[in-house]
Amino acid sequence: MANGQKDRILVVDDNKLILKLVQDKLGAAGFEVFTAESAEQASAILPSVKPDLIVLDVMMPGMDGYEFCRRLKSAPETSPIPVIMLTARGDISEKVRGFEAGADDYIVKPFDPTELALRIRALLTRVRSARGLAPAPAPAGHIFSVFSLRGGSGKTSLAVNLALALVQLWSAEVALVDLALEADHDAMMLDLRPKYTWANLAEKEQAEIDEDVVMGFMTKHATGIHLLAAPPTPISAGTITPKLVGTVLPILRSRFEFVVIDMPSCFAETNLVAFDLSDIIILLVTPELAGLKAARTALDIFDSLGYRKERLSIVLNWTFPKRGLPQRNIEDALRLPIDLVIPYDPAPFVDAINSGIPLLQANPSSRIAFELQKYAYQLSVEYMQYANVPASEVLSRVQAAFGH
Repeated sequence: MANGQKDRILVVDDNKLILKLVQDKLGAAGFEVFTAESAEQASAILPSVKPDLIVLDVMMPGMDGYEFCRRLKSAPETSPIPVIMLTARGDISEKVRGFEAGADDYIVKPFDPTELALRIRALLTRVRSARGLAPAPAPAGHIFSVFSLRGGSGKTSLAVNLALALVQLWSAEVALVDLALEADHDAMMLDLRPKYTWANLAEKEQAEIDEDVVMGFMTKHATGIHLLAAPPTPISAGTITPKLVGTVLPILRSRFEFVVIDMPSCFAETNLVAFDLSDIIILLVTPELAGLKAARTALDIFDSLGYRKERLSIVLNWTFPKRGLPQRNIEDALRLPIDLVIPYDPAPFVDAINSGIPLLQANPSSRIAFELQKYAYQLSVEYMQYANVPASEVLSRVQAAFGH
């Protein structure tokens, strides 16, 4: 997506049901989708559509997908357009034919529309990176997404306390966004009962959503955090679309110095939009095989999406007292260093959850609080080095620890 415009995807398939399915799913994922039922029809609309990528079926009446792909790649004006081919046959010979025709990627039918969206984003990222056409630098604020594929990893506790640490360090405007839409845990951890949530935003027409509307649906906590809460019941979660998330997050980034997102433990389409917009993705890992496997799986998906390792930060949370995997073994398996180790000390976190008072608010001078504050500083100092910020007590203490 360049200059805030949606990526334009042309889908070519003679099956109207597949066209409708792909158009709906990719449209919901934030793409602008155009369709054609034959290669000939696609050729006719190419000059006006100017697609960023083409999804092309192999077996079609008239000109088949292989021949159409060869023609696309032989013409100077269309050769740069990346092509993903769809086929009902997954044998190697068919894939070789597709790549020899000039296809950039290949998906076998039946396919998962979410996988297709992932492949499209990854291919567009690779192509633009190779051409030196990376997206423009993100404006104004910065987005940190906190994620784990494994439930019970302490993800929400980290997101809430990270948001509070950023407020304590920089006296900054910080938004906390609860995208774990079926849980509604962030409000509970802040002892808030929001009048408005994501569900209320979903009731608005897209054209009506601006900064004033979004701010009107947020709840301010006594610490200064502004929460965009998850719906109070899971029933409303389905009304929050990738398109809505892609509209709201840039508004928050332009309004706040930092946006912290509490992500659900899955790769839903709403997540993909948030990941694409994030400056840093914080991945939690727990020190046992299931937690390590979940983290490795997440990293493999991030790699397939073309996310640079510099955008990733690993946090190890000791969720049990001993006999966990050694830190060095975890780093070797993930092929990334661990940036923060949260020691095993369940009492303050349990107390914080039960009281609705975040750990950094209840015990700002504790050892764990200091480790979280130092981590928040490391994540954010690059963005704040030129800001005219009065030195808070927390900031002075953290800077002294780093010798700054």
